[in-house]
Amino acid sequence: MANHLHQSFLDFTFVTPPRLIFGWSAATDGRLAIEAKRFGKRPLLFSGKTLRDNGTLALILASFQSSGIPATTYEGIPPEPTVRDLQDAMEGVRKSGADMVIAIGGGSVLDIAKAAAALAQTESLTAADYFAARASVPDSGGLPIIAVPTTSGTGSEATWVSVLVDDSGEGQPRKASIRGGAMMPVMALLDAQLTVTCPPTVTAYSGMDAFVQAVEAFTSKGANPFTDALAFEAALLTANNLRTAFAEPSNQSVREAMILGSYMAGVALNTSRLGLVHGLAHPIGAITGAAHGLLCGLLMPAVMRFNQDAARKKYERLATTLGIPDGSEGLIAFTERLLRDIKIPTHLSEIGLKEEDIAYIARESLPSGSTKANPRPVSESDAYSVTMDCF
Repeated sequence: MANHLHQSFLDFTFVTPPRLIFGWSAATDGRLAIEAKRFGKRPLLFSGKTLRDNGTLALILASFQSSGIPATTYEGIPPEPTVRDLQDAMEGVRKSGADMVIAIGGGSVLDIAKAAAALAQTESLTAADYFAARASVPDSGGLPIIAVPTTSGTGSEATWVSVLVDDSGEGQPRKASIRGGAMMPVMALLDAQLTVTCPPTVTAYSGMDAFVQAVEAFTSKGANPFTDALAFEAALLTANNLRTAFAEPSNQSVREAMILGSYMAGVALNTSRLGLVHGLAHPIGAITGAAHGLLCGLLMPAVMRFNQDAARKKYERLATTLGIPDGSEGLIAFTERLLRDIKIPTHLSEIGLKEEDIAYIARESLPSGSTKANPRPVSESDAYSVTMDCF
């Protein structure tokens, strides 16, 4: 039997939401409202447009009314939220008089709601101060946050991260994240029924984001035994179920597998960080406006080839468990087939990126914490070559 007593590990911190509720229809059958009463009496509910359009928001608000804690709403967050959107949301939280924030939506809704709940009380500082790192997100002191995802993708319900675009200055827009303990939800509620109405493209893009995040968290320089266990299982869940979720949107077991895999990847990446895919995806997304998950999927095979020597053992472990022959090469080929099957473009030129922007993207990717966590060190010329491989 192998002796693990003398194995050494990197120093690490592991943080996760303290409470998780997992259940079909848990957001609409009253369970969310009952759980919310643990944290306050005046909830402000952040939601996306789709939730209102499909009638789900009305069901959720009715359940809160019945539970004696009527909720007010904050809507209108765009798919790629800006620093200005966060500032507006911070002011909205202040004016609402809420004592907790409930975020129900995709990654953008969750990111803005978390940051607004954490930062609304810091009235002398602006969203721009935090984005420019003139101020640090506090470790505590914000409003309690309950996070309820409606897509299986970003894992934002499990992280203390908020991704924003700054388009206020001259030159190219800049996309980056802010991080801090006050943005960690006190509870995540996973109701896969909320994902059934996602359009096929959203299922594809968000699902690919979850798969890529799982693989990057598994192979990151910051990986540790906790994140390895979660990220590995998340990669299996998403790899084995994304095609079916795309083809059979009402399949309950598959939708549950995807939302659980997305959450597990989020828990892992929160402390392990990610890799070059995400380091490149942010500046490309800021320039093109393309969906984040689309970019993650498109970039993944080229980044895996770049990382192959550094991450080979973990790629091979994934391939073996998934029943994929030919080790790491087989895993890359599997990823390319998956992209084709769920109709994700394979070239950056297809989404409007211009070749003359690639040098800027390469430079912009280097300060990213994701790039720094990549299993193989990345130079500017490396980032340029990988992006050109995808062009």
